[in-house]
Amino acid sequence: MRIKESRRGFFSGTHKQHTIEINREPDGRFYILVKHFEGGYAYDGWAPEDVRTMKAAKKEALKGAMI
Repeated sequence: MRIKESRRGFFSGTHKQHTIEINREPDGRFYILVKHFEGGYAYDGWAPEDVRTMKAAKKEALKGAMI
């Protein structure tokens, strides 16, 4: 996974022709967007409640998008 931008509560990167954006909300939940370079979304939604860290959110993004 290549990192484009990473700061507290936010991650943006690329992996296998997909862009990944993860936002951590103030309540601790993560919203994940994974978009294929041709335009389709592979993941667009909230991570499961058991995802508590940015590392776990990145793993969920890859697993949920099946990449």
